[in-house]
Amino acid sequence: MSDANNDFVKNPLNRYALNDRSRLVQNPDGSIDIYLQNTAPTGQESNWLPAPTGKFILWLRVYMPGVAILDGSYQVPPVVKMK
Repeated sequence: MSDANNDFVKNPLNRYALNDRSRLVQNPDGSIDIYLQNTAPTGQESNWLPAPTGKFILWLRVYMPGVAILDGSYQVPPVVKMK
């Protein structure tokens, strides 16, 4: 993630990405919620990617992509604004 100028967002965790080594906490059904927000979500800090207060750019990097990524049939999960 970067700010609108494509610069990394300084944050108290020095966290700039989440990946398979981030020790994300799964929901009971096995899904994972990732929190993209400026302040830490209470009780969900392990799944928090600190975001700037303004606009930002969210990247999806795929290493060793499978056929579904290469042919465009993979549907990236949506980013949902929560209240």
